[in-house]
Amino acid sequence: MATIKTLKRSRKGLVYCAEVRIKGHPNISRTFDRKSDALRWAEDTEYALRTVGYIGDIPPRDMLFEEALQKYLTEISSRKAPSTHRRELYQARSLKFFNGSRLKEITPALAAQFREKRSSEVQPATVIKDLNLLSHVFTIAIREWSIDTSNPVSIIRKPKTPPGRLRFLTFSEIARLLEESKKGHRPNLYNFILLQLHTGMRPSEGAALKWGQICFDGRIIDLQKTKTDPRRVPLTVFAIEALSKLVPEDGCRCDDFVFLPKDPKMTHRLRPNQYFRESFEAAVKRAKIEDFHMHDLRHTAASYMIMNGIDLRTVADILGHKTISMTMRYTHLLDDHKLAAIDRIEQLGR
Repeated sequence: MATIKTLKRSRKGLVYCAEVRIKGHPNISRTFDRKSDALRWAEDTEYALRTVGYIGDIPPRDMLFEEALQKYLTEISSRKAPSTHRRELYQARSLKFFNGSRLKEITPALAAQFREKRSSEVQPATVIKDLNLLSHVFTIAIREWSIDTSNPVSIIRKPKTPPGRLRFLTFSEIARLLEESKKGHRPNLYNFILLQLHTGMRPSEGAALKWGQICFDGRIIDLQKTKTDPRRVPLTVFAIEALSKLVPEDGCRCDDFVFLPKDPKMTHRLRPNQYFRESFEAAVKRAKIEDFHMHDLRHTAASYMIMNGIDLRTVADILGHKTISMTMRYTHLLDDHKLAAIDRIEQLGR
């Protein structure tokens, strides 16, 4: 059964939503600017589902894995964040293991063979990402493409990842790193590191910062394009003062970068933190700091927030963690606070 609904009013007029509901098939819907287009699409779609049982050129029961993967990359992955799409395009290479097999022929046993093969080649975290991509291809195929199959990843074991490293700087290490950062060939390295320490942003977020994202009066950075969800990051007074000194004397446009040059290389557009990578590593070496990476600046900021009594939910919001469990890795830093709290009930029962 096909229905047409008026969703909302746009600048061009009414927007119409055509929806087709047929028993045994997932609901399908599309929006149109013209009602006649919506009616025509709904009629054609309903006819195709009732006669041949599927939409498109490839019969769902006859789809090869490589066809499904390409369809997924084109229709689903391409709509994700550019960085995610690039990662999935790269990951898709490893899934060639399943080429030549039809979706229904990919069993949990075959998926387990893939897991073992990849485990001998890469780290557990990478294997998990590959399995997650494979699983999502099957989920989309089942839910949106009406393919009669099952998800082979859903019942197999995934590798266990080792505990994540949590390296953060001491006060003396921070002082040495900031001092050495002034000597690098990137003139803004000092301010970049300072901003990372005072915000806990991801390195790519800080390096790609634009002037239009900074609200100086409100002491807020507005991050719309992030690894997870958009968020607003508060700034310390010291950080906002440091940023104020970087504003060009002749002014700047909202879309001008704070740290990157006006016309950065494509490498730096895709991975902004790479702009500072070489200079940062040299500063770390000169400061005689062992086992410290750029992303650990984020760990340092989070660690000091926790140790200074900021609650986990607030820290998670500042860092942009999707779940509180990601922030829980820092809770061991609260041991001293827990001891001080428990000492308050020492007199009970005495």
